This record gives sequence, C-alpha cells and structure tokens, in this order.
Amino acid sequence: MNQQNNISIPKGRRVFLRRILFFLFLILAVIALVLGLNLKRYTDRERKQDNIEKEITTENEKTGVRKLHKKYKDMIGWLEIKGTGFSYPVMQTGTKGHHPDDWQYYLHRDVHGGYSFYGTPFLDVRCRADSDNRIIYGHNINGRRYFGYLQNFREEAFFMKHPVFFFTPVDGKEEKYHIISVLETDKYADYYSFTDYGNEEDYYGMVEKILSHSRFENEAAKKMKKEMEESDAEAFFRRYRFVTFSTCRTMDGKDKRLMVIGCKKRHNDEKRKEEIGCTRN
Repeated sequence: MNQQNNISIPKGRRVFLRRILFFLFLILAVIALVLGLNLKRYTDRERKQDNIEKEITTENEKTGVRKLHKKYKDMIGWLEIKGTGFSYPVMQTGTKGHHPDDWQYYLHRDVHGGYSFYGTPFLDVRCRADSDNRIIYGHNINGRRYFGYLQNFREEAFFMKHPVFFFTPVDGKEEKYHIISVLETDKYADYYSFTDYGNEEDYYGMVEKILSHSRFENEAAKKMKKEMEESDAEAFFRRYRFVTFSTCRTMDGKDKRLMVIGCKKRHNDEKRKEEIGCTRN
C-alpha cells in the first residue's frame, strides 16, 4: 500500500511568500523601467548628435560649423578625432549674452538647452579664440562614450595610433593639433591655470611641465622638447597654441582628472610677435 505524504504550506507562510515574490517583481520592474528610460535618453541624445553631425558632413566643414552657430548661439566650434566616434560641438557660456551667470551651463544640457545627463563639451570661461591654451571640459561616460573616450589615451598603443585631433572654430577653418601629452592629475593642479600667460618664463615652464609629466612620449613631444632645448624662454614664447581636453577619472577618485593636450604652431613669427605685443601693452 502506497502512502502519500501531502506537504502543505501554512496559509500565513503562503501569504508571506506571495508578498516576497510581489516585491521582487516590483523591484525588477523598477530596474527595467530605469534601464529603459536611460536607454531612451541615450538613443535620443545619439539621434540629436547624428542630426547635428549630418548638418556638417553634408556641407563644407567650414560652412557647416558656421551654419550650426547660427542655430546654436553658444557654440564656438567643433572637435573631432578622425576615424573614431569622437566628434562633438563645443559650447561656451559665462560671457555677455551667453548665460553670463553660469559658465558650466552645458554640464548637463544638450545643444538645445534641454536636460541631458551626458551634457555637451564646453570651453573654460577664461578662454578666448586666441588664448594660448583653450581648456574644453566633458563628462567621462561609462563605456568610454563622450569624453569617456579619452580614457583610451591612457593606453600607449592608442596614444601612438591617434596622434592628432581637429578643432574647427565657428569663424575659421579646421585646425590640426598634434597630441603631445596625456596627464593624470587632479582638479587642483596648476595646469588649469594655463590659459594665457603674459610672461615668457611662466609659459616656458608650464610647457616644460606638460611634456615632462606626460604618461607617454611621441614624436611631436620629442620635437617640441628639442625646440625648447635650442631656444630660450623669450624665443619660445607663444610659439605654440594648445587645446586641452579635461575629464574625470571617476574610478580613481572624485577629484582625479585626465587631460589630453594637443598643440599647433602659430601661423607665422610676425603674427606671433604682434600677439605678444598686444598682450604686453
């Protein structure tokens, strides 16, 4: 004779288990909703970015950037590392007529001024079109997206393979910059004071520091070092202009920063002397 054992769960325990399952389902639903919203924000941002890029690629680069400037008054240029997905508009505020009370206006805004966790790259308020060093800030987004892409430059092979980037100002032609330094630093570093130096020694000393503290050294950096060795501070003063990308190193600490610095030789010595004279007067 077979004896059947009926195992029954007490009613109170069944209610408890149902509640646990309900709350687990609720938690999973909330997680799915959050992930879905984040994905939507990302795809919306990517679509807007693609539309902006199309406005440039369908026309002459110079004409395209100027056309975008008419639509987005805070835009001051476009930066790109060719052959990669790193291609973005650059904004600037904190000046008269451009959100004068908020120079970080685009920290969490898209080019339209709407909220965006990713933000839009923006230029330091202290910088002008003719500054010795223009500092551009952007978010380090997970997955090496946006300025998170700059984390690739912490790898020597990538640094050597991508030696240049391009910046196109809204009122000029595309400028080519040779990357000379990758710095792992923090937000308190004096590199952030380097925008315009009216003193030959300060300019020379800062460039020397930028080169000597870089993670890696490439041919462009070696060439500049040689020029500095063969020149004194006065002769080297303002021979180059710089563009610096700055982003966070979140995994290393909230105050840690990564800087990727490129240089471009000023167009001619005569103009360089004029600019030096204007600064001193």
